[in-house]
Amino acid sequence: MQKLKYCTYLFLLILGVFACKDEPLPFDTFEDYAKGGFARLLDTDNGSYFFTDPSISTFTFDLEYYSENNGSEIASHEWFAYHRNNQTGDVSAPVLISSTPSSSFGTDPNSGLPSASFAFSLNEAFTSLGITLADVNGGDDIIYDGYIVMNDGRRFGPDNTDGAIQGGAGFDGVFRFIKPLLCPSDLDGSYDAAATVLSTGSGIGWDDCDGTTWSGSVRFEQEDVGVYRLYSTDPTIGVEFEDDPSFGAYYACYESTDPSSLAAGTVRLVESCLILSWKGASQWGEIYSLNKVEVSGDGADLTIGWSNDYGEAGEVVLTRTDSSTWNPGLTCSGC
Repeated sequence: MQKLKYCTYLFLLILGVFACKDEPLPFDTFEDYAKGGFARLLDTDNGSYFFTDPSISTFTFDLEYYSENNGSEIASHEWFAYHRNNQTGDVSAPVLISSTPSSSFGTDPNSGLPSASFAFSLNEAFTSLGITLADVNGGDDIIYDGYIVMNDGRRFGPDNTDGAIQGGAGFDGVFRFIKPLLCPSDLDGSYDAAATVLSTGSGIGWDDCDGTTWSGSVRFEQEDVGVYRLYSTDPTIGVEFEDDPSFGAYYACYESTDPSSLAAGTVRLVESCLILSWKGASQWGEIYSLNKVEVSGDGADLTIGWSNDYGEAGEVVLTRTDSSTWNPGLTCSGC
């Protein structure tokens, strides 16, 4: 009887050891990496760069700093700027525009960590880079790369910091800002839509829908300068399909009965100085591209051709229902 009692206690002890074992985290922790430092963005960066008006083009952001000993090993934070010409692909040499010593850092009241605030204007970037508005194009990028300089001289920036720290779960470190030179955009509104499914011969079920058509409405909603969320509505269902990069073509092939139940993706249609492009991915992780953007002779119709890396493709004609017309200069980066 005593032996049985002892074995029972031993069994419970072993069970408790395994039950109390920490579950592995879904991401690496700071202790798993070579010790350096990084900055995390507080809230969001505020402000945009406008190709049409550099005088009002400034963006600001607030950072707090992390290291093994709560930022005490960080000596300074340097920022470099460079220009990327998105028409030619040329990239200028980076120029140091800011070096902030840790002695001037503040303290974030919520976390108690070192913090700093920055403001970079487009005109200041032009001066530092030795260029003027005549040297850039609408749709180009001004890029800012940040480097954390440690007390021992080591430097951590976008070119030598693991991707898991740069925006990864548990870190969300910020080392780069890309500020496109935007033009005002006015594509907001609801339009009559006529979509056609196109086969790409990729061997997916979509190919069986080749030529199938759909009619309904598509709505553009601008959530940031020149950045649009797309919504489609089938008149027989009456529920908006949120973030629909197919411009309604998914109704024709997949006949979703409740598009509102689909998880929204991050795909967005971008218009920068009359050039349309995509950013982000759909709710299924697909990456999209544009191959056709044409405005009809009278300006009432806009035709957009698209495809994705899954093998789906389509073409939609968007017809304005007001007295306005589409800008005849609209095109796409892949056209």
